[in-house]
Order: sequence, then C-alpha cells, then structure tokens
Amino acid sequence: MTGKFLRKILLASLMLLIPLTPLCARGEEGDEVTRSLGLSEDQPGGVSRLPRPASLIAENVTAVTAEEIARLNAHTVADVLQTVPGVQLDLLQTPGGIMLYDILGSPNRHILVQIDGVPQNFVSAENLAHVGMIPVQMVERIEVIKGAASAAWGSALGGVINIVTKLPVADRGAAGLASASIGKKATSDLRGEVSGTSDGFGYYLTGGTIRSDGLRSGNDVDFSHGFGKITYDFPGGARATLGLDARYNDTGTASSTRYDFFQTGMVRYLNGSLALQVPLAERASLDLTGRGGTREMADQRGLLSRDFLFFNAHVREVHQGYTAAINLGDARQGVTTGLEFERIGVTQRELVRHAPGSDADLTLTRYSAYANGTFTLGRLSLLPGVRVDHLNLLDDPFSATLGATVRLGESTLMRGYAARGYSMPLISFFGSTNGEVQHELQQVTTVQWGMESGAVPYLWLKGMLFHNNVWNVQEYDYQAGVIRKQRQRRHGVDLELRTSPWHGFALTGAYTFTDARKSSTGAELDGSISGPRHAVKGSLSYDNTAAGLTCVLTGNYADWKLDTPGAHPVATFFDLHVNQKLAPSRENSPELFFSLRNILDAKLYQYDFHQAAPRWFEIGGRFRF
Repeated sequence: MTGKFLRKILLASLMLLIPLTPLCARGEEGDEVTRSLGLSEDQPGGVSRLPRPASLIAENVTAVTAEEIARLNAHTVADVLQTVPGVQLDLLQTPGGIMLYDILGSPNRHILVQIDGVPQNFVSAENLAHVGMIPVQMVERIEVIKGAASAAWGSALGGVINIVTKLPVADRGAAGLASASIGKKATSDLRGEVSGTSDGFGYYLTGGTIRSDGLRSGNDVDFSHGFGKITYDFPGGARATLGLDARYNDTGTASSTRYDFFQTGMVRYLNGSLALQVPLAERASLDLTGRGGTREMADQRGLLSRDFLFFNAHVREVHQGYTAAINLGDARQGVTTGLEFERIGVTQRELVRHAPGSDADLTLTRYSAYANGTFTLGRLSLLPGVRVDHLNLLDDPFSATLGATVRLGESTLMRGYAARGYSMPLISFFGSTNGEVQHELQQVTTVQWGMESGAVPYLWLKGMLFHNNVWNVQEYDYQAGVIRKQRQRRHGVDLELRTSPWHGFALTGAYTFTDARKSSTGAELDGSISGPRHAVKGSLSYDNTAAGLTCVLTGNYADWKLDTPGAHPVATFFDLHVNQKLAPSRENSPELFFSLRNILDAKLYQYDFHQAAPRWFEIGGRFRF
C-alpha cells in the first residue's frame, strides 16, 4: 500500500464519518449558527465596524477562539490559519518563519491583517503581512472575512484577518501562565503571561521566544516578542485602552547546496495604540483611536559556496493613523460612520545592485470616510456600506457593499452580499523599471451567496458560492523586469460542517473549490498565483473534562496545480495534538501537551530547496496561577 493511497484513505475515512455522527449523537442544544462563529447574541464579536451577532453578518466569516487555539498547541497565527476553511498557506516550515497565504484564491497582498485595529501589512513589500510572526498567546479570537470587505476595512480586496487580543482578567489582582515546549532540531517555544484588574485599572502582559535550528536546512528562527495592554474604566462607562506590541525575528528562509543558494531575513514590528470608547446616550457611542509605529524588514540572498551576497534589501515604514467613529442604535437597527487618516513613510534600499526602482523615499497618505449599517425587519436584515478614500500617490477608490441575511427558520440562515473593493498596488523593491509608483489600484467586484443551518440534529452545515472579477492585477515578470497587469475571474464554493459532541467526540469538515482564470484568454492560473484548486480540511477531536484530556487530529489536503518542473504540488498533512491536565479537578492544574505534526511526512513544494517541514514532534507543559 503506497503512502499516497494511505493518505487518501485516512482523509476519506475522516470525512465519511461526519454524516454518520448525527445518527447517534447526543449533545448540546442551542443556536449552532451563532456558535459556529465563536460569537453569541449576548456578546457580539465585532467582525464588522458595528459589532453584530452571527445571524446579522452577510459576509463569509470563520472565527477561531482562544480555547480552540490552545487545543492546537499553536505557536503563531499561521498554525491556526492552516486549519481555517478557505485559507491556504503555501507551506508550514519552522514556527516563526516566512510564508505566503491566500483566501479563496486571493493572494496575501490582497488581504488585510490587523491586530486590535493596527494594520500589519508592509505596503512596500507587496503588501505582505507576516502571519507566521504573530504569536498566539495574546490572541482571544481570530476572525477571517473571506471576500472583498473594503467598505468597512479599506484595502481588503481578498478579505481580512482580524486578530482580537485578550482583555485583562476581571475580578482578580493577578493571574498568569508559564509555558514551555521543546521539539525536533531544538525547536523551542517559551512564553508567559500575567493579567489582572484592580480599582478600574486592568493589565495584560505577555512575552516569549521561539527558536529553532531549522526543521529544514537553512530555515532557522530566532524570534522574540512582547505584548502589553492597559485598560481603565471611567465612571460613567467610558473605557481607555493602551496597547504596545513588539516583535523581532531573524530567520533563514532557504538554503541549498545543490543550487548554491541561501536566503536570510529580518522582520521587526513595534506598534502602539490608544483607544477611547465613550457612551454618548443609551444607543449612541463615540470611538476614538490613534496608532503608530514602525515596520522593518531585510532580505539577503547570496551564493552559499562563496558566502557572497547578490541581493541585500532593507525597508523601513513609519506609520500613524487616527479614527473617529460614531455608533448609533444597536446591532439590529443601527449605523456606524467614521473618518480615518493614515500616513505611511517608506524608506527602501537595495545595497548591492542599486537597480532602478530598488531605492525609494515616499510618503503615502490616506483620508477616508465610511458608513455601514444594519436594518432589520422581521426575519430580513439589510446591511449596506460605503467608503470613500483619497490617496495622495494613487487613484481614489470608491468601495460599496450591500448584504442581506434572511432567517428561514429557528436554525437556518440565508446570507449573501455584493461588493466592490480594492487593494494597494505593488510598491516593492522591484517596484518598476524606472522607480515610479504604480498609481492604479487593484480592484474587485464580488458576489457571494449561501446558507447555513443547524436544522439537522447535531449537525451544523454552511455553504457559500463566490464569484470575483478582479482587474489591474499586478504580477512582476522577473525575466522581463516589468510589472504586467491582467484581469482575472475567480469563482468556486466554500463548504463547512461540524457535529455536536457525542461522548466527547466531535468532527469538522471543509471543502473549498477555486477556479481562477485569466479573463482575456480563459487560461487557468498557476497555483502559485491563485492557490489550490481543491482543498479539503477535517478534524476529529476528543474532550474528556473529567479526565482533563483533549485530543485533536487534523487533516489538510491541497492540490496546488503547479506548472513548475519538479514541483510536488499535491499533499495531505495530518497533525495530532494531545493535552492532559495533571489534576483535572483543579481549575489551574498544570498541563502536559504533545504534538506530532505532518504524521505521514508528506512532501509539498514548488522548488525543492523550499519544502514544507518534515514529520516532527514537540512536548511541553503549561502552568497557570
């Protein structure tokens, strides 16, 4: 029996078990539609600018909670995204490494990534945000909006990854956690947190390191991070929140004696934010936010045999932004409208070749006005939105959305929306042959429609169809040294399902099909541009609270359809995560955990010097106080 056949049998078995589970399941009651997003009617999740329950979200959204993240023994946000339906990473290498990703065929440069409202995208490096360099210890929830969301978020042609951090622990002066793990190739993750609230003041502090000799040759990591949040609740209900986020990473991306090639990099984030929420009346509030910081990155490439650099690029971005928003009404009948200002100063240098377009000093400013609302009449809710941006270096985009949700029953929901959005153009080390900025924004019109239901006992189902027309898509032609623009269309289906627990067992499954083509010729796009054509994800989990034991087996199949000679584009990854409390009856019991990743040692790569991590394991422990 070949390894490829075994992988298919295992994943097929996992998926086939799912529809059988409702026949014998006995479990929780309630609104599975709401629970699927990690939200509740009593505690809105803030997926849009106006927080709303899951039943009033027209977009295709998947949310992951801190509890689910802990069960995965995740190191960074990239580990979590690997389990989210519709999201694909090109590969998972050493924790803390650099990687690319896409949402429903939209590449990472079309996806906005935010932490508590602070953007993480490097506008000078193809708008890439390093999700592999965002630690998960501080994360309360990750919300993934799959599709154009510019009317609410700005530059978000392909979607949004919105990261919400933890609040200070209430009603306790001090609580905390210490965690440590060690694995193959000296791969370690040390982290800790402390949190508490007293007399209106709250604090949350966390920090740690991820280090490794590299699960693949040359893919070593030295990553340090720290995050802090201080809150103060004023008499009368106002709240101020001060946040600080610092991350530094030295990483080796690839190394190959066969190709006499090496690549190393450095990424540094230092961000701060201040937010003030003020109630104005019973159904009105004012939100004021300010943010700023620096993003820095270096990329060195050279010949391994001679330790010779042929490319050495550095970029530094200094950013600041301010927002004022007024919220009127509530999640069912309400409007939020606001003004934003953003300034990003970019300094980039290539220190070897000094090719035209490699060096730049520019400042991008953006003035924005937006309004988004919810209007509910019985079972029908309409969700319109509009946004106008003025940019000094680029064309002025207009973004709009119109969504609707319809309750067809107590546990069945139909949703859909149409939208127009945009993304920043390529402002990179290769920017252009003459050093000029590309003034045309990349833009999209999209339509999505689908349903989700918990009408089948113990089973929750969700399906969304999507169709995107994207124009001014910019791809760099490395051989010709020019940026080529094209029009693309992407359409497909995104399916999710999950069961209620039965004797502690629960199943999830997902399938995403993406057909991406050039509009002019109808030719199918290579997977390196559009992501996998077929992707299947599933998990089998076991939770025994009395015994203090949780286990999660995840599966991830992807067919990237790469045209690169010698590529290995099809793979199925299985990971196993086990967590055990030593004293299950105690809330703060110490825990031991174990993870075995890429159990079948699957191979996935476009180039053989840039492969996914092999089979590897780690073991660790957590102590709470």
